[in-house]
Amino acid sequence: MSIRITNLTKRFGDHVLFENLNLELPAGQIVALTGRSGCGKTTLLRMIAGLDKDYTGAITGVPDRISFMFQEDRLLPWYDARRNLEYVLKDVMDKEAIAAAVESMIEAVGLKGHEHKKPDELSGGMQRRVAMARAFLFPADLLVMDEPFKGFDVALTEELIALFERLYVGSGKTVLLVLHQPDIIARLQCVVVDVAALAASDGVQRDQHQLGPVENAQRE
Repeated sequence: MSIRITNLTKRFGDHVLFENLNLELPAGQIVALTGRSGCGKTTLLRMIAGLDKDYTGAITGVPDRISFMFQEDRLLPWYDARRNLEYVLKDVMDKEAIAAAVESMIEAVGLKGHEHKKPDELSGGMQRRVAMARAFLFPADLLVMDEPFKGFDVALTEELIALFERLYVGSGKTVLLVLHQPDIIARLQCVVVDVAALAASDGVQRDQHQLGPVENAQRE
């Protein structure tokens, strides 16, 4: 089922970010939300994921099980990296399956040798790897990631993009990403939504033609 946004209006005080927004996001595809900084990409992502409900209108078709990678890592500081990963699986797998899945993901994201360190003992890049691994591990029906490849060096970025490709490109799974890099967007075969083209400016709606290839997106 596609995710449908109907007559959505979002305000921050007197500022109107979105006004009467109508948009349909296809199920089973990777959708990239793009646009200039501050145009509302993260806000739209949070509303779709149910983390921000301060709007009028409706968002329907969102699956119950969502895995989210925030811009902030939001790791549990009292657990080491391995336990942070195990924690999201504790209610969906048995102990043996959890151990095998976590061990495989630790290898995949390059955390081997660091899995027993707590977040404050890890570098910023290592913490991002744990956050990404946690998002990948949870068996969700919708994966939501806010600038997932930000903060990595070139070599590691390439490894993580390759991992994402193996897990999601052509998988039929629904993924929503905030992305800025055109080369990554093309490589991941994303459907592109230009959020800047959807955003209102002082209540004035922008032209529909600026939107990417989601053909049924519209402003009313």
